[in-house]
Amino acid sequence: MELFSEIYNCYYHIVDRILEEAEKHPVTDAEINHLCRSEGFLESGLYLLPKLKERDWPLLSFDGTCYRALTKAHRPLPLTLLQRSWLKTLLPDRRFRLFFTEEELSVLEQFTEDAQVLWSFEDFHYYDQYLDGDNYGSSEYRRHFQTLLTAIPKRQYVNISYQSEKGHRITHHYLPLKLEYSAKNDRFRLLAIRENQRHSAFLQVLNLRGITEISLLPHYDREDFDFESFVRTSYYREPVRLLIKNQRNALERTMLHFSNYEKRTKKVDEDTWECLIYYNRSMETELLIEVLSFGPTIQVLGPESFLQQIRDRLSRQMELFSDNHVFDSSVISSLS
Repeated sequence: MELFSEIYNCYYHIVDRILEEAEKHPVTDAEINHLCRSEGFLESGLYLLPKLKERDWPLLSFDGTCYRALTKAHRPLPLTLLQRSWLKTLLPDRRFRLFFTEEELSVLEQFTEDAQVLWSFEDFHYYDQYLDGDNYGSSEYRRHFQTLLTAIPKRQYVNISYQSEKGHRITHHYLPLKLEYSAKNDRFRLLAIRENQRHSAFLQVLNLRGITEISLLPHYDREDFDFESFVRTSYYREPVRLLIKNQRNALERTMLHFSNYEKRTKKVDEDTWECLIYYNRSMETELLIEVLSFGPTIQVLGPESFLQQIRDRLSRQMELFSDNHVFDSSVISSLS
């Protein structure tokens, strides 16, 4: 974690990994060199290896061919006061608490009892965020969230009863793949595939607030599965192409705002960048709203189907507000 990188830095973790292996079995020069390169940088070994091999740091013994650890059982890292303060600061956050059982939260509260909080959540005010976010304090919501936390790493199927925003009720067996958080909507959503669509490229997106019942099923997905590749196969052939003028810090804001999408960005001239955003049907509506929120600092170049949706939305807005507001029709004409 970057906040604590100066306490337990890269070199610390490289030596930690070498000792971990050397506690299990004797390690050779080649193995130590490989760990230095894989856990750090190409030049990491230039500094670390002489310290370890010449026993400036008395951590390894050499028997003529291999190295053995002078340490015993591998121990977890002790937490510093800063780390415990950081944990204590996060504990009141209802989203943070979703990831822990009540017993685990009780242990964390005791463990951080003597630490000072770093900030208060009342110190922050979020702009451009919906106020009808998920009810994170609901015991039912917490139970659903915990069930998914159990199922996702095990690749275990679940039975989900779901009520959509339009009132449709469905019940299916799903393979849950990933939980995502939308800061704009203040909601969690589940990315999953239905069991009978396991070999298709159709990704289901379910808002957690819409789940009415969820239970673990006794079977698991045993096939090799690359989630990122699966998502890529669901993308439309043509990405959304944006031209970003770096006005009002637009470049930094767009990179942060679209950080959850796969994208490619290149510089066109001194203050203009082109950004390609890859998306599928389940992402389309939210991406459309997010793009519109940037107003004239972003120009949409394509694809045509996405441009048409923008024109349709702006036309509807013009009809809704034409009686009471002045609407700049040149915004729509610029998309023609």
